[in-house]
Amino acid sequence: MENPNAYAREPKQERSRLSFDRAVDAAVSLLVERRAATFTLAEVAERAGVSTGSIYGRVDSKDDLLRTAHAREMARMSVEQAEAFPATAPAGETFPDTVSRLVHTVGDLLRRNAPVLAPFMLMGPHDPVIAELGSNGYRELSAAFSAALLARGDAITHPEPERAAAWSCTVVYSVLARWLGLGSAPEAAGEGDWELILADLAEMVTAFLTGGPRS
Repeated sequence: MENPNAYAREPKQERSRLSFDRAVDAAVSLLVERRAATFTLAEVAERAGVSTGSIYGRVDSKDDLLRTAHAREMARMSVEQAEAFPATAPAGETFPDTVSRLVHTVGDLLRRNAPVLAPFMLMGPHDPVIAELGSNGYRELSAAFSAALLARGDAITHPEPERAAAWSCTVVYSVLARWLGLGSAPEAAGEGDWELILADLAEMVTAFLTGGPRS
């Protein structure tokens, strides 16, 4: 993950660092409330209890403040993600249970972070910096999901297990992101029962990976 301070100048004093941290917190808070960057730096400063000048002392623009906030949130999620996928499956776990656990893990990560992810994902098409870092985050998630599946390679009969594992993550992520209103179709949020969707996805991925040889 990119350095969260790549778009901000290093503080000269600890007080300055704490003040800027509050400004980043305030920017994230406003993003979550409004689901878009429809606020000014003056509003960020007011909510953070700092001066607008102090924010400009660390960043050159609102865009750089948002990029800093995004990088910080992605770094936090990267840590969560690493902790969510254990190196080995629990002893005695069946392959269908492994798939179900991994699908639920992706669901839990996305649902917990959806309020923050949603506005940043809307910014992505207009900000290549945010888009690239978001893509890196997805690649990390896909790699962790795929590695956990491939660790159970003895149960996978698909002739291209690596491609199949990556594709499974693509499908799972896409369906759950749509339910959570992430991306370009927020009107589709909440369609269907969440738990049933997770169960159906787990069944579909299991069948895809273990369905026998393909021509």
